[in-house]
Amino acid sequence: MKTVFRKYTFLLALLIILALLATQIKWIVYSIRFQDKVFEKSVELALTETMTNLTADKPLCNKVKACVECDSIRLKAQLTSTGVWQEIHDAIKSELKSYDIDLEFEMYVLENGSEELRKLEAEFDKGLFYSRCMGGILGQTGYQLVVEFPSRTRFFFATAGYMFVGSVVLILLLIISLFYLLRIYNREIRIAKHTKELLNNVSHEFKTPLSSIALASNMIRKKRYGTDDEKLGNYAELISKENRKLQNLVESLLRLEAVERNEFDYNKENTSIEDVIKEATSTCEMLLEEKYGRIRYDFKTEGEQVYIDRLHFVNVFVNLLSNAIKYSQRAPNIDIVTRIENDNLVIWVKDNGIGIPVKFQKYIFDKYYRVPTGDVHNAKGFGIGLAYVKQIVEAHNGTIAVKSIVGEGTVFELELPKIKS
Repeated sequence: MKTVFRKYTFLLALLIILALLATQIKWIVYSIRFQDKVFEKSVELALTETMTNLTADKPLCNKVKACVECDSIRLKAQLTSTGVWQEIHDAIKSELKSYDIDLEFEMYVLENGSEELRKLEAEFDKGLFYSRCMGGILGQTGYQLVVEFPSRTRFFFATAGYMFVGSVVLILLLIISLFYLLRIYNREIRIAKHTKELLNNVSHEFKTPLSSIALASNMIRKKRYGTDDEKLGNYAELISKENRKLQNLVESLLRLEAVERNEFDYNKENTSIEDVIKEATSTCEMLLEEKYGRIRYDFKTEGEQVYIDRLHFVNVFVNLLSNAIKYSQRAPNIDIVTRIENDNLVIWVKDNGIGIPVKFQKYIFDKYYRVPTGDVHNAKGFGIGLAYVKQIVEAHNGTIAVKSIVGEGTVFELELPKIKS
């Protein structure tokens, strides 16, 4: 019930965030359109005021008329030489500033029907050009005063730029946070599931030896062995065997805590990896014999050494080998191959086990994760072996990868830097 409630609560929060994002985007679009309208109206009013002021300036009007009547082809040059061009430019600039528009602009005085004016008229609807008839100044129609704003977008940043940029940044941060929360949520759900399985496995694996010890000690306490010393020895041996199992389980739990906190002490030394592998295989001999399996070596790194903690790497290979033996439905055939590649020592541990489905392979190095195999107690373990293996390998500047085919087997590839001579 709680899991379902958390799920729907998270979905509700997700919908609220998406609604906020949609509202924010809609507001930004509206703000841009509003500023565009404000800009257009401000320019129109500024030009209207400018033309009114210029029309009232009779000396200026007379100068413009004289320039137009003298030579309309070289109009701009004549207006510039008489200072009229600068006066008109300054008048427009001053009026624009009164509307908080401080932008550079280009100015043209063009004759009606001219080719240049027709080209500019095609851009009027885009808000890049604005024009006014100069009939009031000249006393006749026939010329247009055209103003162009090449850097029009600066107006938007000057008025709403910081707010716009800030909104965009906040939206991006919100999206990133949303995906990060989704990732954390999925990871926490996965960890919670694996932790539950871990607790089930712990209780199951402790229950069996404890029951055996309780039964054997109860038989001894009640002297059910009679005068048979051999039976008494069997009970004592059973207690000792189950006690060792409990010790191994406790050591596994202590290792789990070390994996959780990443608190390992390393005693690194120059070591032959072949010696480490053979020590690990000797530890797994009894388990291998029980399933009539075999291990075959193909070492091509004689004399090469690596700088590692020998004890931890023995445990690394014990984990890999015990997994290869446990997860096999037939006699385990394990191949261990070593090679030198690109100044690195590469080790392959190949088995003919049940294999790992592709969809589970990316999770196998996660803490507490166990690949589903039907019965959760079919293969015992706490789901920390491969997490421990990866942590140890990476602590020695190495890498580990897995390749597996269901029904055919699995290959673990370890790569460690070799000691340079």
